[in-house]
Amino acid sequence: MDGHMSMSDHYIFAPDGSVSDLKASSDPFTGELKSCPVCRSPLRNINRYGRIVRRGLLDESTKKFITWANAQFYPLTERMHVEEHNLRERDDEHSAFRQRGEGLNRATLASAARRSIRLEGSRSQQITAILELGPRIRSRYKAVTSLRREISHFLRKVSESEQPFGRIYEMVTDLRRRHSITSTMEYPSQVLQVRNRLLATVLAIRCDFAILSDFLEFKRKLSSRGTFQLPEAWITADVYLNLGANLKECEEMVAEAITRNQPMHQVEGHLYFARFSALERANIETKDNSLLNKAEDHLQQARSVCEAFPSQTAGMLEEIISVETMLHDGVSYTTITNEEKRQIYAAMASEFSGTGHWYRCVNGHPFTIGECGMAMQVSNCPQCGAPVGERDHQTVQGVTAAGDIEMEFGQMRF
Repeated sequence: MDGHMSMSDHYIFAPDGSVSDLKASSDPFTGELKSCPVCRSPLRNINRYGRIVRRGLLDESTKKFITWANAQFYPLTERMHVEEHNLRERDDEHSAFRQRGEGLNRATLASAARRSIRLEGSRSQQITAILELGPRIRSRYKAVTSLRREISHFLRKVSESEQPFGRIYEMVTDLRRRHSITSTMEYPSQVLQVRNRLLATVLAIRCDFAILSDFLEFKRKLSSRGTFQLPEAWITADVYLNLGANLKECEEMVAEAITRNQPMHQVEGHLYFARFSALERANIETKDNSLLNKAEDHLQQARSVCEAFPSQTAGMLEEIISVETMLHDGVSYTTITNEEKRQIYAAMASEFSGTGHWYRCVNGHPFTIGECGMAMQVSNCPQCGAPVGERDHQTVQGVTAAGDIEMEFGQMRF
């Protein structure tokens, strides 16, 4: 039975056959939830194999987490696409604001002109400052702010601390602290999934950028309608825009994406750095060439990543061209529909469901192979582009097969 449970893969044995020590943690998704070879009964209640069984259960839970997260993410991206479209199509509100504004006196407008709308600090502080301007603004952004809350909730749910291995690590750390155990314990970074957190972070940035850029453009159009027909004081106020925190967040995303071998998110970080830079330059009187030069450098780096990883960054070269227009033409907001990226997100929703067999590439990114569960053609990891498959049922060196528990996933419902 010890051989059936692969005890030697998890423990070091003494010459007399007794267990003398633990081996290093096994690679993620390599354990199997095995049953008795004679009667097929589960072995979960046999203490001797408890560590092996629990590792298999954690792997199973992690797979379910990945499947759930991918299924939840796609509807959020589609709703974001709809909300961006709705904001662009709401030009009819300009005339409504103008009609309501009749009757404002010069004293009110002069007082408003001395005020300043300060959009600075974190993204949340910037959005809060916009929403506090009045009920009409809150009404305009009601739907997208509702979506924003859902994205934030999803982002918290896919954080490393909420994943099965993350929760176990926190529990063990707390137990060791209460018992004054000072020896170090390795953080399980190799098994914690960061892809969905990065995806959710990009979506949150995208949502806030849509609100921020739409507000600035909306205010600009209202101001051009004529000073003494405007309804609310904020329309005539100056805007103080400081997006330093946004730019820093984008740079941090790029750095993490490089570390995690995530080229698509690396490009996203570069693009949003340039987008926020263009937004800031379009709304300040003194143009900062140093900011322009940094943004151009980020776009060049994004282009290089797209050329190196064309499959993982499909359609993003067109986005780079769009952002270059923002930078050099002084446009505060422009958008491009990346249909190829939308198709990737749609495929993600069903990528890990069904009866495909689970693997992980050399960089630890999980993926599945359908049909017989073996590679039949030359292929690459959908996340980092590392080779994963060759012909004739062969995977490349470094690709690890997961435990054989996929039948449970074929019965899952979302």
